[in-house]
Amino acid sequence: MLSKRPASSLFKVLVFATVAALLPSASALAETPTQVVTTQSVGVQMFEWTWDALAKECTSNLGPAGYDWVEVSPPQEHIIGSQWWVHYQPVSYQIESKLGTRAEFASMVETCGKAGVSIIADAVINHMAASDTVGWAGTKHGKYDYPGLYTEADFHHCASTTGGIEDWNDLTEVQECELLGLSDLDTSSAKVQGKIVDFLKDLRSLGVKGFRIDAAKHIAVDDLKKIVAELPSDTSFLFEVYDGPAAPALYREFGNTFGFKWAKRVPAMFDDAGMLAGEASPAVLDLLDPADSTVAMVTNHDTERDQSALTYKNKAKFELANMFMLAIPYGKPMLYSGYAFNNRDVAPAEQANGKTADATCPAKASAATVGQVPLGKFVCSHRWAGITGMIQWRDAVGAEKPQAFFEKGNAYGFSRGKLGFVLFNTGPTKFVSSVKTMLPAGTYCNLATTGRLNGKVNCAASARVVVAKDGKAKLNIAAWSAVAISKNSRLK
Repeated sequence: MLSKRPASSLFKVLVFATVAALLPSASALAETPTQVVTTQSVGVQMFEWTWDALAKECTSNLGPAGYDWVEVSPPQEHIIGSQWWVHYQPVSYQIESKLGTRAEFASMVETCGKAGVSIIADAVINHMAASDTVGWAGTKHGKYDYPGLYTEADFHHCASTTGGIEDWNDLTEVQECELLGLSDLDTSSAKVQGKIVDFLKDLRSLGVKGFRIDAAKHIAVDDLKKIVAELPSDTSFLFEVYDGPAAPALYREFGNTFGFKWAKRVPAMFDDAGMLAGEASPAVLDLLDPADSTVAMVTNHDTERDQSALTYKNKAKFELANMFMLAIPYGKPMLYSGYAFNNRDVAPAEQANGKTADATCPAKASAATVGQVPLGKFVCSHRWAGITGMIQWRDAVGAEKPQAFFEKGNAYGFSRGKLGFVLFNTGPTKFVSSVKTMLPAGTYCNLATTGRLNGKVNCAASARVVVAKDGKAKLNIAAWSAVAISKNSRLK
């Protein structure tokens, strides 16, 4: 955990960060104007949502809330089981799974597209299944035998004692030995690359705009680069690359990597009162992975389960962390929305036929937290007022840089030019004070508690913030809460 830095140290880091910001990024080509995952867009991982439920959610909530893209769980045929991770053991590239049929998937992609929400599909292309069984759609297969797709010659057979990864610092083992017993595809093979490209192109033909590449660090950079090169240039690629011998920087040359460094830093920002200013200063942020090729996130389905990240189980801090991520101009933000669990393997609720049950959200989105959402039911954090309000706030401030930083006690915030102002209270008591903003005089609605305004004056009196002629606002912020106002939340 970083403590609050002395002024002299912070000045040195700020100078370094300023110089670094002026240098060309090695990943400048990772984002093209036609890709949907950009520094100005906002995404959300809708973990384990069925295609039918997601189509409805795009129309009723995701689109209206301002989400630009959604990462969906793997759509291909998988092994049969009651755990969530069965989706990560493919047995064929048919678009048939517990989450829905090919027709339902295609319909969902089209419906979401009409609502302004693009689909990023989680693609499992490093490996196939770890067992001999029958798949969800009836495909019979062996561990190294997938009729009409792969034979034993299409897999790596490494020389480790077990055939699996034993030395996680050995790049060859990481990329050619089996991960958790999963049959590892020889992605250097032209045949294998061709099958994978066909699969990804099939998904693109259904309207998918990009891919999260699962276990990307287990695929050699050159192999993955050849696969990517066969897809249209407007395809967004998000690579899962943890720390290790596979350098994330190499993958960022032709796509984006997930911000695991950021996710691991977030708990320190919110675990203790008043740590946000020091842990997330502009200087610190500028020393993280390059913003233009990093998908920032507070958690995902893996980190949610390994206890290395903030999760829905602490609603107040989790919501604030996501709001802060949306408030700063770092990376390409991806929110996360999953289901309540107390066992890392358990999947969401199922129907009698084994299919995943359609998601239903709590009647009051603000009430969703641990103990209030039944196990196996969806938390729907993507609907929380603080998060949807900050998406609207982020859209209003655009690319304007943070300035006029404020830090006092447990309060930390800034303006984004004359377009928006935000202040976080990361402490157990109220913050009451007058704070200088850069916004023009007027009455504004606090988006952090109201959520999206939908163009209507639906702002409660308790959520109204008055900015005086001198730019000062009298604020009364509850513990572990925030105020976020923008040009678009001005009421009069």
